[in-house]
Amino acid sequence: MATKDNARVAEFGLELSSIDAPIAILVQTSLTVGLALAVLAFGGTGTISLGIVQLLFFGMAAFFIARAPESVFRSSAKLVAVPMVLTAIVLLQLCPLPESWLHRFAGRETPMAGMRTGYLSFEPYATRTRFLILLTCFAVFYFTQIVSRDRRRKQFFIASLVALGTFEAFYGLVQYLTGWQQIFTYVKKFDLEEATGTYINRNHYAGFLEMILPFSLALVFYEYAKLRGNRGRGMSFRKLIAKSGLQRLILWLCVSVILCAALIFSRSRMGILAAASSVLVIFTLIAISRFHGRTSSLLAAMFIVLSIGLALWIGPGPIVSRFQSVEDEYSLSGPSRVSIWRDALPLIQHHPWLGTGLGTFPIAYTSGQTTFLTQFVNHAHNDYLEVATDLGIPGAFVLFASVFLILARAVRAFLFGEGDFERVVALGCVGSIVAILLHSFADFNLYIPANALFFSVILGLGIALRSPHSIRRIDAI
Repeated sequence: MATKDNARVAEFGLELSSIDAPIAILVQTSLTVGLALAVLAFGGTGTISLGIVQLLFFGMAAFFIARAPESVFRSSAKLVAVPMVLTAIVLLQLCPLPESWLHRFAGRETPMAGMRTGYLSFEPYATRTRFLILLTCFAVFYFTQIVSRDRRRKQFFIASLVALGTFEAFYGLVQYLTGWQQIFTYVKKFDLEEATGTYINRNHYAGFLEMILPFSLALVFYEYAKLRGNRGRGMSFRKLIAKSGLQRLILWLCVSVILCAALIFSRSRMGILAAASSVLVIFTLIAISRFHGRTSSLLAAMFIVLSIGLALWIGPGPIVSRFQSVEDEYSLSGPSRVSIWRDALPLIQHHPWLGTGLGTFPIAYTSGQTTFLTQFVNHAHNDYLEVATDLGIPGAFVLFASVFLILARAVRAFLFGEGDFERVVALGCVGSIVAILLHSFADFNLYIPANALFFSVILGLGIALRSPHSIRRIDAI
């Protein structure tokens, strides 16, 4: 008779149950080490550190393909469709095309006179570089699903990610409170009054923390659910206080407050707003579902009070001043992010189907640049616009539509799923995805390697969740 786990596997078409435990442990170890290295080495923006991370993941992928049984690779179409489509688009951008085709699809001629072929990509080298990062994200996405097959392994993996986020939060708060603006031995040159952790840019540091914070809150509610279950079996309040579960709940609550404080003192305006919106969504879902009674709402209120109290104790003045200057960066007239977005729109109009090439926005943007003329604009400061520019409207639609589908899946898994741990993992996925989707309106976190890898982890956790309709089918087996 088929088991519940096998039925879950059948839903996704992945025979993960046939993976040996040593291989799964090796995958988890390489995944954790690679993510930590990407974050600690300037968010993966350094060429050498990023190369090491890519070698680690590609090496692990090659080993896994060589050692895993063939049944593992019987994937369902929905798991490979999006990666295949995006890969096909990028490969087409890197494929030499006749001049007539280049003119028809890209609306331009070959870059040099006498050449009969050219590329859809404005800069093939930049596209190849970004393509390697994209392939690394695909590997991380599938590795996360392998880790998610075992509850204990997944729980340890999520705890390790929160531990990494806690280290970054403490590091950033030390920078902010002491004025020691260094990343290990590197002396920072920018954002010298903010918490940035091991990131160069405060916005990307905030982007990383806003993906970790929902999972630390999810662990708070998970420990509360376990305590409530124990108490429901006749345990006295005095014994409940002495339980290690309550100590873990307090620990995760303190970690959540520290993460929130570090994010606030990154002084990233959109990061703060995105995280606040994410927390609001989490607490709204908690209230709607009445997750283990009304006490969960008290935990949410306690987190908010402690976070605000810590921020007020440290001093909110610099954060307030950041929001007072918001008109400078989002002015409708003059150089601002809005003017960059306005200049990016013609690029999408001229290259709507296949884009200008993955990672080529800085080069393609110069063709219609009307602002910041004395500066190098390396990103659109809007992931939606930049992805549409790089991959075309169909590619951007496929990517973000799949993200929204995973978000909807996670919401359903929390509201209607079974098992407290699976539900809180779904809750963490919802919060993280909401935060990044909102932050992407004003920044380029998806183009920062470490944050892109972490977002791939969250999507992997989200797709591995058991959907409510599959649970009903499993119960019928």
